[in-house]
Amino acid sequence: MKEFINSLPHDDFSEKAVLGLLLLDNSYFNEVLKRIQSEDFFSEAHRSIASAITHLINKNRAADTITVSEYLKDHNKLKIIGGYEYIESLVDSIPKNINITYYLKSIKEKSTLRKIIATSTQTIQDTREPRAETSDILSRLQERLINIAESEMITDLKPTGDTVPEAVNRIKSFQKEGKQLGIISSFYDLDKLVGGFQKSDLIIIAARPSMGKTALALNFALNMALGKGKKVAFFSIESTSYQIISRLLSLRSNIDLKTLITGYRKLSAQEWNKLELAASEIGKTEFYIDDSSALSIIDLKTRARRLHKEKGLDIMFVDYLQLIRVSALNRTQYDSRAREVALISASLKEIAKELDIPVVALAQLNRAPELRSGRSRSRDRGGDNLPFYQLSDLKESGAIEQDADIIMFLHREEQVNQDTERTGEADIIVSKNRNGPTGRIKLAFIDRYTKFANFEDSFSKLSPAE
Repeated sequence: MKEFINSLPHDDFSEKAVLGLLLLDNSYFNEVLKRIQSEDFFSEAHRSIASAITHLINKNRAADTITVSEYLKDHNKLKIIGGYEYIESLVDSIPKNINITYYLKSIKEKSTLRKIIATSTQTIQDTREPRAETSDILSRLQERLINIAESEMITDLKPTGDTVPEAVNRIKSFQKEGKQLGIISSFYDLDKLVGGFQKSDLIIIAARPSMGKTALALNFALNMALGKGKKVAFFSIESTSYQIISRLLSLRSNIDLKTLITGYRKLSAQEWNKLELAASEIGKTEFYIDDSSALSIIDLKTRARRLHKEKGLDIMFVDYLQLIRVSALNRTQYDSRAREVALISASLKEIAKELDIPVVALAQLNRAPELRSGRSRSRDRGGDNLPFYQLSDLKESGAIEQDADIIMFLHREEQVNQDTERTGEADIIVSKNRNGPTGRIKLAFIDRYTKFANFEDSFSKLSPAE
């Protein structure tokens, strides 16, 4: 076993050179820290010394041969690593021609190779389990490989001197030209309120069933793909690609959805022309649909990364958050659905930050708004008879409200009150906006096309097909 461990990939020379350099000059610490951690060193002695150096510097203390030796002695590790003499030898053996970039790269690469070997070994053991399932083994393997890949990422701490000019230039551009900073939805009041959908943001569209959250997401997505030429990914766990395309065709052609999906009446020649034109326009967009059922968060991460690498995504939609499952491995770690949803929510935010794109996720609400609606109405709705929505209404997890940058509730009064005078109207209630104000947006809704429109557009201007 010892021979096997010693044969694992490692670079003893580079490890000694980096540790010796750190002991001699602590100014190298930040450069080292953003590329490797103490656990990336191969030998236990080197890991202990690296941990001691990190601890001392983080405490604003000098880390030299004496202070590191004292620290290790206090923690009963000095003799194990070879005593003061070994620590001093690290400084004495620093090569004359220092190439710290090469040393750090070598240490990190060898560390990654060891992790891959460990992952492969564990996967082989998983396959020998009596009740092993291929899907579970693949999910575990994907998750371990993702963790290895994430550990490879270099995090650069950016000083304000570098970031302030960039921020000021963006502000100047916005002030001078009135540019939206994010991807606009083409719903004017919403874009004005939130400034478009920003890169790295997690946006949640939350509603009770049948309020039209999928329809709203598709309206957003089509406006962005067709009107703005954006590259859009739509992960639909609930609906098939055929159903999604049928909705998009109805939206674009203004032909009622029921006709397209059931054929309950014959299309006129004019409608066929409109349908063919809509199909041609949508077919030319970079709108990508993934309708995989039982999609795990690991699968979602993998597919989003691949699609972004191959196509260069601008934005992605997920319908919907609570339908995403966790892998078998995660199921053993998270003992409640709320904790699983918290993991999924955090992972969606990670995807947004890693790919530097907005991620729009749909989410179900619990029954609290319905239970409150008979007793309590929102005090900030200008007297409108709307239920009072709270961030805590998000089903199964309070973590969603923590991870999200924007949370908008969708409400259509006609779905809960048949006697309402607000037929054909919808409300988007922005209850959280990390970088701006909250408020309510009123939209028109044409049920036959599942289509949302700016409220000032009358239905006659939409030229509905008869």
